[in-house]
Amino acid sequence: MIVWVALNAVGLSLKWDPYPFILLNLAFSLQAAYAAPLILLAATRQAERDKRAAALADQRHEETEKRDDEAITELRKLLENNTALTQADKELTEQIAGLTREIHSKLSG
Repeated sequence: MIVWVALNAVGLSLKWDPYPFILLNLAFSLQAAYAAPLILLAATRQAERDKRAAALADQRHEETEKRDDEAITELRKLLENNTALTQADKELTEQIAGLTREIHSKLSG
């Protein structure tokens, strides 16, 4: 652009586009005319890719959340079973202790 302006402003015999540089403005306008739709198309495609990526991320998040909920439910069931088994073990241990005391009292008395 600087060369264009210098040649047309200073050059005596090469003034094919004198000031106000209409041909240069026309070239820039032409370039903008074909570049703008390409830029908009690229932006639209990027927006579509971003939308798909967000949808996939949401889907993965929902699936992970569902698996986590299922795992939590399973852990709660296991904890309840463990609590029930611990309670049953405690009761059996108390029964065994009671029977052992009863046997000792009958054997010693």
